[in-house]
Amino acid sequence: MFRADVQTGIFAKQLVTVTLSELFRHEFPETKWMNGGLIPITTNVSDGAKEYSFIESIHNGRAEIVADNADDIPAAEVSGRNNLRSIKTVAVHITYSTQDIRSARLQGMFDIATEKASAAREANDRALDDLIRVGNDENGLMGVVNHPGIVVQNATNGSWSMSSDPNDVIEDVTTAINAVMNNTDAVEVPNTFITSVSKFNVLSTLRIQTGVGESGTTVLEFLKKAHPMVTRWDWEFGMKNVSASGSDAALIYNRSPSKLRAVFPMMMRALPPEQRGLSFKINFETRFGGVMMPKPRSVLRLDGI
Repeated sequence: MFRADVQTGIFAKQLVTVTLSELFRHEFPETKWMNGGLIPITTNVSDGAKEYSFIESIHNGRAEIVADNADDIPAAEVSGRNNLRSIKTVAVHITYSTQDIRSARLQGMFDIATEKASAAREANDRALDDLIRVGNDENGLMGVVNHPGIVVQNATNGSWSMSSDPNDVIEDVTTAINAVMNNTDAVEVPNTFITSVSKFNVLSTLRIQTGVGESGTTVLEFLKKAHPMVTRWDWEFGMKNVSASGSDAALIYNRSPSKLRAVFPMMMRALPPEQRGLSFKINFETRFGGVMMPKPRSVLRLDGI
């Protein structure tokens, strides 16, 4: 029997057991916000800034019919607002000892420093994925699904499941998509629809019956044809608890950089290793400025689904 602490036990056990020459890593949900698939990411803010701002410009006025010698011609004006936002540091660290390095080398399957750096990357991305989604009010960081100014709408039918009437689900989605356009006189046209994994499964598998014993198209197939301007229909695991009641929701929006973007003055960066006796510590830091949304009415959150 070997006696070893938690850090070295896995390596000592190799001496008396046969280990497959393959490393099986635990897998986490895909960080779709952080990888830029669901929202544009901008890095054009200085990494030395503690705050950043952006200016909204509004054109006011309307021409009118006037007399040939009129001196009361209506004016066109420009008004604006400067929005100031915070930038915060998000950090994580790893540690390993000289014996960890030797033991990993003996194992012959991975480099301990590289493996732990990969773990740090995953830890960083999972934290920032959550921050992009819901923000952090305490630190002045705004997220997508609860950003001030977005439209929040409750589904007329809601509670989607495999036993739902397909027409009810179609009505909920169509009403929400149309609301984005109707509320803005079609200035805002959504091109993205995301929801939770379970609700996406309803959309992609619930079928519209065309006759007794016949299997028609799925709700998702129907919606894609009915709303061709929506080019991305996707799931995101965190949408399962972002509604006002803490349940599943859907997000309908335009993912153009002019509508919304995640601000990263500095992407994840490793600091020089710190040696403490026989151990090493490496800190990793990221500078994050939350979600910038110049056009919040281009985003609609559909609750109650």
